[in-house]
Amino acid sequence: MNAKSVLLGLIAMMTMTLSACAFDSAQVGRDKDREIMDLRRQVEQMKFQVKAKDEEARKLEGQLAEAKRLEGQVAGLQDRLKVMDDMMMSKSEDIAKLETELAVAREAAAAKSKGKKSKSSKSKEAPAISELPPPLTEAPTPGTP
Repeated sequence: MNAKSVLLGLIAMMTMTLSACAFDSAQVGRDKDREIMDLRRQVEQMKFQVKAKDEEARKLEGQLAEAKRLEGQVAGLQDRLKVMDDMMMSKSEDIAKLETELAVAREAAAAKSKGKKSKSSKSKEAPAISELPPPLTEAPTPGTP
């Protein structure tokens, strides 16, 4: 019986070992399931982050397009302002030239006016002289008017 009891002991040991292996594999399976669940959560979080980054990238692309559009408008306005500045400078130069011409014209008119006044005063004086009675050829007698 000795061999039989040794064999039964070996069978018991093998059964216990197999049970322990089964228990360990069940525990390992549960651990692996937890790891899988954790990895799935991480994947979902990363998917959410990727979606958020994609939305942010689209938003930034829209803002960039708007900024480029505004830059174009600013450049157009700057060009327009430069043209208007050039026009203002040209108009200012034209105004200065016209003011100079006006001053010269006023001076010429004033000179002509003075010339006419002196001619007028001469012509007024001349008639005043001619309006005097003609010189007497005879000497007046005293007592007669």
